[in-house]
Amino acid sequence: MPFWSSPKTSLHQRLQLGLGTMLVPLLMLAGGALISFEGALDSFKKQDNVGREALFPLAHVEGILLDLNVVASPIESSHSMTWEEYQQHSQAIKHSLTMLLEFSHRNPTQFNSVLEIQRKWQRIADLCQQILDPSISQSRQDWSESAKTELQEQLKMILQDVQRLNYRLIAFQNDANVAHAEIVREQVRQLIAIICCLALALAALFAYGLSQSITVPLQSLEEGVEKLGKGNLSHRISLTTKDEFSHLANTFNLMAAKLEQSQRDLYRLATLDGLTEVYNRREFNRWLMVEVERSQRNTDQVSLIMVDIDHFKQLNDTYGHQAGDLALCEVAQLLQREVRPGDVVCRYGGEEFAVILPKTNGSDSVAIAERIRLAIAEEPVILHSLQQIEMTASLGVATFPANAKTKEHLIKQADQALYVAKESGRDRVHQAQQDCVDNNVIV
Repeated sequence: MPFWSSPKTSLHQRLQLGLGTMLVPLLMLAGGALISFEGALDSFKKQDNVGREALFPLAHVEGILLDLNVVASPIESSHSMTWEEYQQHSQAIKHSLTMLLEFSHRNPTQFNSVLEIQRKWQRIADLCQQILDPSISQSRQDWSESAKTELQEQLKMILQDVQRLNYRLIAFQNDANVAHAEIVREQVRQLIAIICCLALALAALFAYGLSQSITVPLQSLEEGVEKLGKGNLSHRISLTTKDEFSHLANTFNLMAAKLEQSQRDLYRLATLDGLTEVYNRREFNRWLMVEVERSQRNTDQVSLIMVDIDHFKQLNDTYGHQAGDLALCEVAQLLQREVRPGDVVCRYGGEEFAVILPKTNGSDSVAIAERIRLAIAEEPVILHSLQQIEMTASLGVATFPANAKTKEHLIKQADQALYVAKESGRDRVHQAQQDCVDNNVIV
């Protein structure tokens, strides 16, 4: 698993690892340069050893040939060479010439003069044998002078050939070194290019991983803040990592949850009655306006039921305000249970409730109101002392547009119908009536 996706790696650790990987290209380049330098030195050492295979034997041959000059023209008798010494020199020359021949086989066109030197050496060896071999020199004294003269000429010619071969070997070695240097330089270039590519690829990989481990959580945080700013308090940020970003996301989620809860609390305070948990007077006015406007557009009817608990002041005076609050809560729950889905239950004020019935005509609204009245009368309020209190309620019903032409008029009509119900003996439902000829309401 890459370090940037590990859930146990903190942002601080990832930054340290990411910055540390920036040194990888330098280390790889330094290692590659060292390897290239060592390889170049080794290859030049090998090339130098190849040159020495020819130059050292050739120099040895040249030195021995110079020593043979004493055979052709000794200056002093003390500097003369014996037959045994010559044989040792002869063996050394043969060995050196054999080494030169092996080297010349690698490039015969360049070093064909080795064969010429070997041929001339055979003649020099014959002359030296004639001069130094005791068995031959004692029987043929007349050949000695002519042999020495020829030996001097042969030594002079072979030394010239050796010198020319030496120059050619040096030139060949220089050319070989230059060619080998070009090869080594090209190899070093290729090696450095490969190392640079690998180092850059590795650095790019780590840089991408590090950037992804930072930008992806930041994008999630940015998206969350943007949605929160637009009012979407239910949005939560989900990060699988366990680093500083995850801690920040958890803090954001906690803040969003608190804001969402605060919004719900504010909404409840602004729209619901604090005691009965039904809509308050402000929401009643808003809902009624919405339904009346909808009725005007769609020619549907909307009805309003006003509910008032009978003798509520007497209940408070007899059993206390806590019993009155309990009675209000019981009535609110009963209203929510008895109305249809889509009907709106509100606390209008004091012991009075209002029920908005969308798309409901007068007869249906009266039936619903009668069902509510019976439910209130049949369900007593049970106090904390287990004492039961019987309750009744008076209800007024009005319908738009049959009984009213505006929202305010509808409220007035329902309220007047409630007043008539209370004046008529309470525990009953009264429906507002309207004379269609003169638009005078009859209650």
